Amino acid sequence: MTTTHPQSRLTHLPMQDVAFPATFAADFISELAKAVEKDKEGHDSYHSWKVCIIACKIGEALKLEKSRMKELFFASLLHDIGGVMISGHIIESLVQVPDIFGQKNDFFVFAHSHRGETILRSFPTFRKISEIVGAHHEFFDGSGFPNGLKGEKIPLLSRIIRVADSIDIFSRLHKIDDTGELILFLNMVSGEEFDPVIYNTFVKLAENGLLNLINTEDDIKNEMSSLKKQMDDRYYFSSTDTVNRFFKMVAMLTDNLTSPQDNHSMRVAELSVQIAYLMGLDEEEILAIRWAAFLHDIGKISGDRSIYLKKEKLSEEEWLSIRMHPQRSYDIINSISGMDKIAYYILHHHENFDGSGYPESLSTKMIPAGSRIMRVADAFDAMTTNRIYHRKKDWQRALSELKKFSGTQFDPDIVDVFINDIT
Repeated sequence: MTTTHPQSRLTHLPMQDVAFPATFAADFISELAKAVEKDKEGHDSYHSWKVCIIACKIGEALKLEKSRMKELFFASLLHDIGGVMISGHIIESLVQVPDIFGQKNDFFVFAHSHRGETILRSFPTFRKISEIVGAHHEFFDGSGFPNGLKGEKIPLLSRIIRVADSIDIFSRLHKIDDTGELILFLNMVSGEEFDPVIYNTFVKLAENGLLNLINTEDDIKNEMSSLKKQMDDRYYFSSTDTVNRFFKMVAMLTDNLTSPQDNHSMRVAELSVQIAYLMGLDEEEILAIRWAAFLHDIGKISGDRSIYLKKEKLSEEEWLSIRMHPQRSYDIINSISGMDKIAYYILHHHENFDGSGYPESLSTKMIPAGSRIMRVADAFDAMTTNRIYHRKKDWQRALSELKKFSGTQFDPDIVDVFINDIT
């Protein structure tokens, strides 16, 4: 049977409607923001969630229209998406370099808002949000970055996020729990950094207990849950095609941070789709497998990302952490409404056909078909690209490895399809 070359474009599939819940965008983006901010020990920072809660409360007090509130919600969650790096997260740098002059001289800090804008601009329905994110470090007096915008030339929602962002950074830096003490600190920079109207709105809210909404982890989760219910809008993910584009963007972000070879997840998705198509699976199932493949490594962005690119020998603890990435990926995706099936495929994409894999040592047909397909596609791409722990194999040698481990690591039927019909 003639089919496409494994390195060609993704198999074209009709984009049928998928009935995700109305809060799907809010669920997904809030979980993504939380995941990338975990520290190396896996503890949640909740920085973007706190910024979002404070910003939305300010927006409500300013009586923003509903559409603007939604833009504010998503922009505040994604304001630091350009600050995710292999060795950590921008919030750590901002706390260590709190003054504006130090931030301008730290390239990573200086560039992160522009980088975030660039990432988000690639997604059509996020273009307004990208502009807000790009300007969230501009100061009201014009001394901010990256473009030195001043006053009302700074987008209104960026000015709101600037206040909310600084509140959490100051609180972390000075370990301030008292509202009055925090306001005294913020007063020192309010004329330079903040729009006076927005800052005064925050002060009034703070004096009426705003910061009590983010006192504890439970407080933060409850408030975020309430906010997400208000974001019942399908605009950002209005079709299967927009969901597909967004998952590809997340896949590229994941691979840039955790894979020595760009577009690993894209290639795994490509190969998985072709295998599933040749196996005669229906279009809905193929689409689920495609999306699971795009997101199969998303758990790698959570916690210590540096171990995936480490050249030295890994410790037992580091190997254990790597083997936990399917579980972490599952935890992120399964917490999003409507993604339970995709999460299940992701959880088991490192199971082996003979039961020797992980995380649950499933075997044979107990492993979901989507996971068995991804297992072959993932292994083939790993073998045929350069990795830190091995040089790439040529195709024939990689195919020999698939044959060798057919029935142990891999489903023999899927290996046969791959070797006979795709390569």
